[in-house]
Amino acid sequence: MLALLLATPLLLRRGGSCTAFHTANPIVSLRPRPSSFTTLPCPIGPPSTTAFYPHRMASTENPPSSSSYDAIDWTALVKYPVGLAGQLLLVFGFFTGIDTILAHYSSLKVPFLANVVFLYLFKLKYSLFSLLPNSMSERRKITQEAQFREKRKVPSWTPPGIAFVFGWPLLTFGLRAVTGAMVVKASGGLYATPAIMSLMLHLSVGDLWNTVNNVEDRLGVSVVLIYALWLTKAFAAYQFYKVEPLAGKLLALTLTWLTAAAALLTRTWQINPDPVTGGREPLVPMRHPRWATKFRWEQQ
Repeated sequence: MLALLLATPLLLRRGGSCTAFHTANPIVSLRPRPSSFTTLPCPIGPPSTTAFYPHRMASTENPPSSSSYDAIDWTALVKYPVGLAGQLLLVFGFFTGIDTILAHYSSLKVPFLANVVFLYLFKLKYSLFSLLPNSMSERRKITQEAQFREKRKVPSWTPPGIAFVFGWPLLTFGLRAVTGAMVVKASGGLYATPAIMSLMLHLSVGDLWNTVNNVEDRLGVSVVLIYALWLTKAFAAYQFYKVEPLAGKLLALTLTWLTAAAALLTRTWQINPDPVTGGREPLVPMRHPRWATKFRWEQQ
């Protein structure tokens, strides 16, 4: 599904401009800071898995050395799915280990509130399982750039920063933890279940979004991934609903926030011309000296 989502935008690369939005205002005095959160605009996203703060988005690369793209970046198109699958396998193994331990000590029951706290904290540290770099500090290792150039504009209707404080850590992260704990309880205390793993798929796509948007600074590709985030969240809500209907309904509420984030990121992409071509940045990974996809162990 991820490969299809990344390939489909090839048909849209020469689309017209959107006139349904207000004109954009430039961002001023922004300083990207290392963070363990996803700077998701959306959250597509995400503690490397973190909330999206469009007003913090910036670029670190030097001016491009070429005026055009060479070709599709097949290295990125291979490494993205590999990183996604690898992270899911590691998480599944981790949850399976927990289930095995709890089954051995059958008298040990994890309280509901403890599961809420565990799942909330697990979300914040989820990027530890990622095979791809997520944080701004890792971005500097790859680009070896010491200075940040703040160049992105955001729509005039971008919400104030306080909205993201409530939207991500409280509404989105909080509901994910509560509904996840509800599903664990309804599943007999098991974690490595299809419902919980569907949520982990959503979180893994969020980490991939962080890699693409915050580390590699591929704005166009990040737009595609944010819609993948929306789809995986809807899928997780459906899986939750099959186990515990109330949990599914509550998790689906976060789609409203994700929808707004997707609209915001899409508009941000529309109003920020590609520095290489002067048009909109490509929606598929393209080869260019300013972009490189590396696993964590490939960093120097």
